[in-house]
Formats: sequence, C-alpha cells, structure tokens
Amino acid sequence: QTHNTLAASEGKTNGTTPGGQSPSYMSFKSRLQHTTNPVNKRLLEIMIKKESNLCVAVDKTKSADVLDLVAKVGKSVAVVKLHSDIVQDWSKQTQDELIRMSKENDFLLFEDRKLADIGNTVKHQSASISEWADLLTVHGLPGPGLLQGVKDGCMSTGKTLGVLLVAEMSNAGNLFTSEFTQAVVNMGEKEEWAHTLSGFIAQSRVSQKPGMLQLTPGVHMAEASDKGDQRYTSPLQAVTEKGADLVIVGRGICADDSPGLKAEEYRQEAWKAYISTIQE
Repeated sequence: QTHNTLAASEGKTNGTTPGGQSPSYMSFKSRLQHTTNPVNKRLLEIMIKKESNLCVAVDKTKSADVLDLVAKVGKSVAVVKLHSDIVQDWSKQTQDELIRMSKENDFLLFEDRKLADIGNTVKHQSASISEWADLLTVHGLPGPGLLQGVKDGCMSTGKTLGVLLVAEMSNAGNLFTSEFTQAVVNMGEKEEWAHTLSGFIAQSRVSQKPGMLQLTPGVHMAEASDKGDQRYTSPLQAVTEKGADLVIVGRGICADDSPGLKAEEYRQEAWKAYISTIQE
C-alpha cells in the first residue's frame, strides 16, 4: 500500500472546516453556499439535480467511439472526462458534438491533460482547451505561474475553465510525497485562485474547504487492479473512506457490454454512498 495521505486518518475524518464541520459530512446543497468558483457552482447544481456524483473517463482513440460512448452514459453522469490528445481524428466537429451532448444531458466536459509547464506555454494550451472543456487538470510542480497561465488563457478567450490540481495519484509507484501534496494544496487554496481552482484530484480528503471539490480516480466495483500499475477502489470506499465528492470510473463502465446500464449502476452506488455520509 503506497497511497499518500496528508494524515494517518482516513480522508473522511481528516480535520474540519472553519465552521467546525468537514466537507465530507456536508450536503452538496450546503457546500454550494460556500462556493465562489463559477464552474463549481454549475457542477454542484448539476450533481444535485441529477443526483449524480459520477465522472466517466472515456479513453477512446477515435471520435466516433468517443461520441457513441458519451451518448450512452450521458444521462447518468455529472462529468465526462476525456483525453482529446489520444483521439486520432479529434476535430472541431468532435468538440461541437460533445458540447451539444453536454448541454442536452446536462454534464460538464473535463479535459484530463495534466498540464505542467511554464505559465506562457500553459496560457496558450488552456486557451485552446477552453474552447470546449469546462474542467482541466494540471500538475502543481511548476508553481503558481501555471495557474496564472490558465487564468490568462481563459481571459484571452472569454471562456471559463475550472482547474483541478493533481494532489495524489492512484497508480502504484508514483513519486508523490505527503510534503509535495501539502504544498500543492497550500498553493491551490490561496484566495487569489478562488475563481480559477475547482479542486483536487486526490485519494484522500486533502482540502477542508467546502467550496473545493475532490475527484478520486481508480474506481471499479469488480477489480482491485488492472494487472498493471492502476489500483482500484469501490465507489463506497472512494466516497466514505477517501473523501471523494465525485468518483472517476473508466474501464469499469467503458469496457462493459452495456455501458449505459453500467453507468447508471455506478451512479446509484456512488450517490447512495454520498447520502450515507451526510451529517446535517
């Protein structure tokens, strides 16, 4: 077991908000009142309306396959996560169709690019991504200049991106340390990024700010690993033990013969786990 956490305790008991309650035990409706980030406001509203804290990772390499899968899972998800750079025939038409489907089925589009460069480069990268995506992952290693780069890139296009800082990873052998994770969280929680940062990709409740969201990858109901370096956890464990606000599910849904039905099954399991944590 090499998961890095900020405390010896599980994510669900890792401190409290200034008001005395951990966001892990607050309803999404209550947390909406603490949220100033415009992307998070929209996302929380979607989650409440659809009763979904599910993010599906669609890692297909052809546009037709991406669009087909998104069409099947769209009704059950709050977020669709993509890697546009692995889609061999990605085009403006692909982007436009994804935007259309996201509006029709009420979900956000998440580009999992994990940018990690100097601010000026990130400015141009994020400007392009903001043309279609709502959420974007970045690494904290370059420091606050990267966050400023995303902010500047969005200003240049008039679009809004919610940034997700990678604070922890789910794969075996990753080089994240608790000290690095804490530094990433400290940087992201600064007030100057309140309208830029949506939250963190993490395996534990790294932030006690109720306006910040935690997305936890590596979720699968049937497998413990992918026989490679990925390690899985169940929706229940991700929410109740690791503090996930949204669970990220990839192959558990996308490799199923009936991805639409499987997505609905995951939605129900993850939402039930969330309901069980509320203490208000």
